[in-house]
Amino acid sequence: MDIVGKLILQEFWEAHSRAKSPLEKWIQTVEAATWRNFGQVKQTYGTASSYRKNGRKFVIFNIGGNKYRLVTAINYQGQVVVVKITLTHSEYSKDKWKEYL
Repeated sequence: MDIVGKLILQEFWEAHSRAKSPLEKWIQTVEAATWRNFGQVKQTYGTASSYRKNGRKFVIFNIGGNKYRLVTAINYQGQVVVVKITLTHSEYSKDKWKEYL
């Protein structure tokens, strides 16, 4: 899979240094993957969840032992993961991130 939005991840781990290692591991795992559907994502990341808004589908990853959330859009046919938002767990819990999708 190709990842669009790595700069978003880098900016996040610069602000949250403990997120760097788990986000780099996520990048390596995703770049090695060839997911064709959400079921395959769940096989790799059992805690991944799906979210739908206005007919658009998003995949949310728990990163760093549930300390961070990574909201993405995945184009399975094109093999592209687009990073939308990266948040701490407490930021995610406030649900304001949904306004940006």
